[in-house]
Amino acid sequence: MKKKTVAIIICCLLLIVGCLCLVLAKTGAIGKKQPTSELFAVKDTNNITKIFIADMTGLNSLLVRHDDGWYVQDSVKAMPQKMDELLSTIHNITLQQIVAKTAQSNINKMMSVNAIKVEIYQNAPKFKLFGIPFFKKERNVKTYYMGPATMDNVANFAILEGFDEPCIVHIPGFRGFLTPFYAYNPVDWYSCDLFDTKITRIQSLVVEDFEHPEESFYVEKSGARFFSLYNINNEQIMDYDTVKLLDMLAEYRDKNYERYISDMSNSAKDSIIRFNHFKTITLTDVDGKKTTLDMYRKLEPDPYYLDAIVGGMERAGDEPYNRDNFYAVLNGDNTHLVQCQYFHFDRQIQPLSYFLKQQ
Repeated sequence: MKKKTVAIIICCLLLIVGCLCLVLAKTGAIGKKQPTSELFAVKDTNNITKIFIADMTGLNSLLVRHDDGWYVQDSVKAMPQKMDELLSTIHNITLQQIVAKTAQSNINKMMSVNAIKVEIYQNAPKFKLFGIPFFKKERNVKTYYMGPATMDNVANFAILEGFDEPCIVHIPGFRGFLTPFYAYNPVDWYSCDLFDTKITRIQSLVVEDFEHPEESFYVEKSGARFFSLYNINNEQIMDYDTVKLLDMLAEYRDKNYERYISDMSNSAKDSIIRFNHFKTITLTDVDGKKTTLDMYRKLEPDPYYLDAIVGGMERAGDEPYNRDNFYAVLNGDNTHLVQCQYFHFDRQIQPLSYFLKQQ
């Protein structure tokens, strides 16, 4: 009787182990991945937490999902449109075919010096048993190397980690190669947004004018669409042009920069920040979130791109400045200097006197 019981227990255990192995093999936890059309794809993009993209020189972009969107290097807000395009690519990338055996050696050599590494992370379980997830945490769910485009420029060579043979991948219905979607330079992902606050969400606004301090002012929310205006001495101004003030505040819903400055030395940036500061705008929304924009004159001609610039040299103060563009720094991050257009910020840089009613 005891022998029969032991035999039954052993059979049950073997059955459980067999089922577990089948489940693990099916989920890809063990065994070699099968070359299906979705070999490279990650279908659950909503659960992706991080994407790491790097080239062979070490230049890389780390894209991290936060509650309010995606960030580059976990600090700078990423461009939503580009992130949507990347996630769509990750979702739809399809295996077209495996490279022929006779060409695999050449393709491997080519990709060893010219490929983009892509790592995709999710909050995912190690495996599922009967639909129940086990050991769920952030883990690398897919790593592949995106190579150059094929001869017809409508697909790319790629190698999936864990699947040794080089493949050709594409997106069905898309005529073009996929490399541009995998930008490894962090600058390519930076969002151009500086302000995106609707007028109904503005709690206060401080505009400091360093060239003409008496033109500085302060605006504070006093009702649903009502605001109070104060001068530099914190004195409330009762007689001002309401339309001009509301028009200016309404434009904070969509303000962005023209381009990111990546071709300027640190010493040149320091000189601009030290000597050319002309305004600072600080906007606080109803949730208490502050956005600060420091503005700096761009001299004309711009000496900071000339070899003759000497570190620490003070400018005379009377040089003509560029009438089209100025430099800016968002939220005090002096490592990220951007260029903006005066035209786009026309109402935001107006002095206090602009809002006063003409006598």
